[in-house]
Amino acid sequence: MSLIKLIILDDDDEYSFNLCNFLTHNYPETLLVNYCSNAYNIEEWIKKIDPDIILTCEKYYYQILKHFIKPIALLTSGKNSSSLSEIFSIHKYKNVNKIAGDIINSFTNDGNILNSSKETTTKVISVYSASGNVGKTSVAIGICSICSLSGLNVFYLNLEQFQSTSLFYSNNTEYSFSDLIYYAKAQDKNFISKIAAMRCQEPGTNVYFFKQADNPFEINELLPVDISFITNNLKDCGQYDLIVVDMESRFDSCTLEVFQAVDEVLYILTDEEICLHKTNIFLDSLGKLSNSSNQYTFLAHKILYVANKVSNQGLPLSKIMAHQKIISSIPFSSNIMSINFNLMGGPETIYNSFKDIAARYLK
Repeated sequence: MSLIKLIILDDDDEYSFNLCNFLTHNYPETLLVNYCSNAYNIEEWIKKIDPDIILTCEKYYYQILKHFIKPIALLTSGKNSSSLSEIFSIHKYKNVNKIAGDIINSFTNDGNILNSSKETTTKVISVYSASGNVGKTSVAIGICSICSLSGLNVFYLNLEQFQSTSLFYSNNTEYSFSDLIYYAKAQDKNFISKIAAMRCQEPGTNVYFFKQADNPFEINELLPVDISFITNNLKDCGQYDLIVVDMESRFDSCTLEVFQAVDEVLYILTDEEICLHKTNIFLDSLGKLSNSSNQYTFLAHKILYVANKVSNQGLPLSKIMAHQKIISSIPFSSNIMSINFNLMGGPETIYNSFKDIAARYLK
């Protein structure tokens, strides 16, 4: 369901047509876009569409003003004339995703509220381990890529302090996770529309994501209520089939908030002694929480285990893992942690392991 009705009118007809096509294709859940090839029938278009915003070049501004009392944004290739210097304007040749963000923010900053379309039932999973260097991000990215290439709308949400998102995905927006934190802390009533304006989309796999934070310290400012606000809005917007949360290895109130928000937790472990030791501490801590509060008794049932970097001899499980369900074993490969690793062109055994895990969410 489109939420903001927009008319584009520029003296460059080809530009208007291309901008209209891009916004229609990439923001169908937020923008309903039409373009007008000339100003002669603009009054008719306004009556027919009843737009929320008109985006126009300076040439047609005063003519539109005769028939339209709602916001008008100027498309400009330079400075506006002195008489229109105070009018909100958008540089027409900047990144088109930034143009979309400016349009959405202009609409919501005027006090308008966008509601969720509620079109999709969303599954939310997290990828976690109490130990570092076990391949959490590689597994999360692999699941996202396979599910997205299989036709699902997928969002990758990285909550790590030191994010490696830019190693796997190229961003095309000026907004970052830092902006998301700001709006989450403000409990912005138009947070869903802010997501549409700030998100990026990886062209190779079509996975949606946020550009990593400007400063790693900002991630530490997130409180459980902020994480709940972010995950609930991503889920409630109804635009994604699957949300994959890449988590920090810490175990605190924010971790528990994610565990409660998701449908499943994929716990990544290796056969390294330090990983098994930290896993033992994690399970012991989770057991104490479950015994002390009914609020956490169900968390253990959400956790599914994935053995990573498994040698040909298999994963030598310690006693602490003997009664835990391991849903997949990913074989060791020296290429899997490389930033140049290409999922579709990588080792077939790795790809097949990721595919087996992803199959849980493709049903």
